[in-house]
Amino acid sequence: MIRAEDIFVVFCPNTPLERIALRGISLTAQDGEIIAIVGNSGSGRSTFLRFLAGHISSNFGGLWFNKIDITGQSLTERSRIFSSVFYNQDTGTARNLTVIENLAIASLHHQERSIIEPAITAEMREMFIEKLRDINFMGMEKLADEKVADISRSHRQVLAMMIAIIKGAQVLLIDEHSTGLDRESSKALLETTEKIIKSQKITTIMALSDPKFALEVADRIVVLSHGQVVSNLSGKEKKNTKLEDLFTSFNVIPKTKDADRPPICT
Repeated sequence: MIRAEDIFVVFCPNTPLERIALRGISLTAQDGEIIAIVGNSGSGRSTFLRFLAGHISSNFGGLWFNKIDITGQSLTERSRIFSSVFYNQDTGTARNLTVIENLAIASLHHQERSIIEPAITAEMREMFIEKLRDINFMGMEKLADEKVADISRSHRQVLAMMIAIIKGAQVLLIDEHSTGLDRESSKALLETTEKIIKSQKITTIMALSDPKFALEVADRIVVLSHGQVVSNLSGKEKKNTKLEDLFTSFNVIPKTKDADRPPICT
């Protein structure tokens, strides 16, 4: 279980450039739960995911994983819990290696470097080809020997998810990974995303620009506005929520004002 409590992220605190990105966000994710975070651009969705992953630190508040306080853990330490698929897919893949080589490295993630063989065996190759075939995403198995830099962005996003699963991610963070794709590629990527996370039963927190997909797939929908949770929908409440209701909530004025932030030492 993941629990974030009263998270504030303040950039350039106590200066004329101060900007509050997250205003006291509290959120709990149960094991295997799929949470969609939605809101307007600038609402804090990406900032919250980057905080969870360890790319940025909070100025106030705490984060727990299975009741263990991980607030002060580094990006490297957090990577044992969280795997990320960000808009910039280069974060989770090696551009100058082939698709097969990326998958092979992920499979050896927990082994000592001294025992990693330089060659990919025929059995390993066939196993990864079969995994790519099972994904059934736009002929991805045909790209096994292509360098990641030479395949499409949507294929790279699927590869990043596969790497996260192979490495044993306990929580998958997905940030706007379909943004900027054409309609066909975006639809295929979202369908494959649903297939992967539901088949693996992995706890997933997604920042989405597609509220319709959030309503159809997520167990819980969290709406952010100006860095604050303004709606947290699950169960019957989520089931009875219409698409237009979500869009309306995007513009709710948050209760916490800038002047209400906790004192932060620099």
